[in-house]
Amino acid sequence: MTTSPADAVCGAVTDAVLAVPGVACLRPGLRGLLQAAGRRPGAVRVAHDAAGAVRAVHIEIVARAQHRTADVARAVRTAAAEAAAAPPAAVTVTVTGIV
Repeated sequence: MTTSPADAVCGAVTDAVLAVPGVACLRPGLRGLLQAAGRRPGAVRVAHDAAGAVRAVHIEIVARAQHRTADVARAVRTAAAEAAAAPPAAVTVTVTGIV
């Protein structure tokens, strides 16, 4: 079984995000579940342009209460942008919960 480039980027972003201090887990919120409609819902979604470059990365996380949520989201954005080889402006982070 081969891994598609999109799956490889999702995997790299997932690994990078889970390594960020203050991230408890990845969990899609209601919007992510509704947008999945017929697909497997995921907390990391990557969109590519026609040339195959990463155009947008959407990440939904649960943050730990011991950490400042804004700092965690900022660190997730940076880590995801590096993992996806995308500009930070292309990364959207949504905190779907705090534990």
